[in-house]
Amino acid sequence: MKETGNTAPSSAKMAVISLITLFVGAFLTITTETLPMGLLPQMSQSMGVSQSMIGQLVSFYALVTLLVTLPLTAWTSHWPRRRLFVSIMLVFAASNLLLAFSPHYAVAVVARLIAAAVHGVLWSMMASYATRLVPQQKAGRAVATVFAGNSAALTLGVPLGTAIGNALGWRVSFLAMGVISILVVVAGATLLPQVEGVKSGKIGVGTAFRAPGIKAIVLATALIMLAHFTFYTYIAPYLEDRGIPEGRVSGVLFAFGVAGIVGVWAAGILVDKRPRDAMLMSAGLVTLSMVGLGTVNGAPVGTVTLSIVLGLAYAALPTLLQSAALKAAPAAQTAASALFILAFNLGIFAGSGGGGQILSHLGIDWLPVVAAVLAAAATLVVILARKHAFPKVQTVTRDRTTDSASSDDAVEPVAQFTAH
Repeated sequence: MKETGNTAPSSAKMAVISLITLFVGAFLTITTETLPMGLLPQMSQSMGVSQSMIGQLVSFYALVTLLVTLPLTAWTSHWPRRRLFVSIMLVFAASNLLLAFSPHYAVAVVARLIAAAVHGVLWSMMASYATRLVPQQKAGRAVATVFAGNSAALTLGVPLGTAIGNALGWRVSFLAMGVISILVVVAGATLLPQVEGVKSGKIGVGTAFRAPGIKAIVLATALIMLAHFTFYTYIAPYLEDRGIPEGRVSGVLFAFGVAGIVGVWAAGILVDKRPRDAMLMSAGLVTLSMVGLGTVNGAPVGTVTLSIVLGLAYAALPTLLQSAALKAAPAAQTAASALFILAFNLGIFAGSGGGGQILSHLGIDWLPVVAAVLAAAATLVVILARKHAFPKVQTVTRDRTTDSASSDDAVEPVAQFTAH
């Protein structure tokens, strides 16, 4: 599986600009994916369906991503990375604009599925793309920079989109996302490096899956995402049930996201130095915060505090898990990313869908309880998989012409910029 860059970055400044562009793309996609969570009441009332059905817009999104990521990643694996990124951003623009003007629920579902079809392809390539823009010793930080877009989406995207939805209507929120998508298309076309894809046209999933530790990483990812999205998909009605007024839900989500930025920052520091300790601490805190959210009732301050702790701990996990996958399968990093994305979206699909069933049949009190059990199971996987999946220190070498690496690449970035 060979991935090559045409030329080399003209400067560290250009590498930073490229990482920021990828960061904004990550921000856009995660906001698009999760924004319905903050707008459940408004979208439910506007479309005349239940809140659990609006929650299924997240579940359907994850299901399509789960089903098409591997074949579409393989089909587009030879595309130059800039071309692929820009094409995907165009799809997100179309999806958000269609959703903004959707006349009824069925059209909203179609709009969501359009973006879902390319979501996993983008995330399968972004981490390895980011690592090829920087020296090897900064690879973990590059991944953390891109994944900070996840937390920024929770910090700014979802709360701001929720606030706009409350003030101007939920359609305006998605209209704004469509406009941002178009701006990212322009930025990607002019600022990103020209980096080739996989020469063979294959992504080597079998190679990645046979790598020691990958199975444990995939399992831990699926469990922790299942835990988080069982609860977080329905956090808006949960907070209202715990005494948080509807108008203040966006503020709690903002605090959740701010804590997430701190979590991503910490992950960026620890991912290349103490990855196992960081994983154990993050997964453990997610478990404990879910336990607390399952027991606290009638105490809005406690609910908000525990939500902030959850945001801090959860936000670190995508960076830590993605980095673990890349380092466990250095000879097939795009494939390892694809497997990570599959596990990630399996957790989202099952969590948002299962959470909706729990909400409908058992009640909102059970959401954090079930999530706590699942998070505890993920933590146990991390504890047991200490040799290959989550060692104390992970090392990886990268070859200039493949998805694997060599020591020659320890100083210079692989990808290079071409003139536009």
